[in-house]
Amino acid sequence: MDSKDANAQEQANELRHKLSQWRQANPQATLTEIEEVVEVELAQLRKQLVEGMIQEAARETSAVPDCPPCGQKMVKNGWRKRKLKGKEGQMVEIDRQQWRCLSCGTTLFPPG
Repeated sequence: MDSKDANAQEQANELRHKLSQWRQANPQATLTEIEEVVEVELAQLRKQLVEGMIQEAARETSAVPDCPPCGQKMVKNGWRKRKLKGKEGQMVEIDRQQWRCLSCGTTLFPPG
C-alpha cells in the first residue's frame, strides 16, 4: 500500500470513528439527523481530497508558460493562495505557482 492509499484509509477510519462516537452520544438520533451529520463530515472529507489532488497536480506541472501578451517565457514568481468555489458550493483553498514575465511584467496564475 503506498502512502496515498494509507492516508486515504486513515482518513476513512478517522471518519468512521468520529461518526461512531457521534452515534453513541446521540442514540435517539433520527434518520434525518444521522444523514445530516454524515453529509457534513463527507463534505469536509471531499474538500480535503479535492484540495490534496489539486495541490498534487500543481506541483507536478513542469511546463514553463509563455507570456500571453508578449510571447516570452515566464519565470516562477512564488506560490500564492487562491480560493475557488467547488461544484458543491464549498470554498477550496489551494497554493499555486504564479508566473511573471520579465519582459513586460505580466503575472499569470495558470488555470486548472
